[in-house]
Amino acid sequence: MNRAMFRSVETALGFLTVFKVRNLPLGDMAEVGKSAWVFPLVGALLGLILTGTYYALSTVLPSFLTAILTVGLWIFLTGGLHLDGWTDCWDALATSVSPERRYEILKDPRLGTFGAVALMILLAVKTSALACENFPPSMIFLAPIVSRGVMVTVSYRGRASIDGMAAAFISALSSRSVLVAGILGFTPALLWGMSGVAAVGFAYLGSLWFKRLVESRLSTFNGDAIGAICEFSEAIILLVACIKW
Repeated sequence: MNRAMFRSVETALGFLTVFKVRNLPLGDMAEVGKSAWVFPLVGALLGLILTGTYYALSTVLPSFLTAILTVGLWIFLTGGLHLDGWTDCWDALATSVSPERRYEILKDPRLGTFGAVALMILLAVKTSALACENFPPSMIFLAPIVSRGVMVTVSYRGRASIDGMAAAFISALSSRSVLVAGILGFTPALLWGMSGVAAVGFAYLGSLWFKRLVESRLSTFNGDAIGAICEFSEAIILLVACIKW
């Protein structure tokens, strides 16, 4: 691995997880964007840890408690980074006000009613999916990989505000890095057959819908929306895993 590749791995790992190899300067989202092709690989690391934990806990604990603890570890390993974007987005998107007022709500750090409800639904879906009787635990490994591939591909050419941190991230995304992220994020799903392909398809289409919803109601696409896409796609993948084919 050459120095540039190692730096990309360091950057992606430090941004997406609590494993801080090195500290990035605040707001250095351009470097994060250049490292976006590594995102699915970081997802694979998360998937390995979470899958191993799930299997270990399931041998000594009931399924629902195993699911709760696994989801809790999931949040801890990512530092709750994308959950914040998920709640902020729904606080803004669910209100019947002007786009300008929605954008103000989006930037408000306080948790509102819609954000709290959206958070509870998201965590309930993830936990219930993992506790589902027919849930294949191997999908826990796949979910973080695909979701981070989706996050990069859907963010490409997003309509970000000029002064936002997301603008630096999106502008640094090259077509090559997006292609690599897509290949690394989506190809492993083929190993899961119909369930894997369906998971990628539904996650990608659902995230495209969410992106268009954000851009139509906020007239911009920011970092909160990018993080929300990651959470949304993860939940979709876990739901698809529960379908009885």
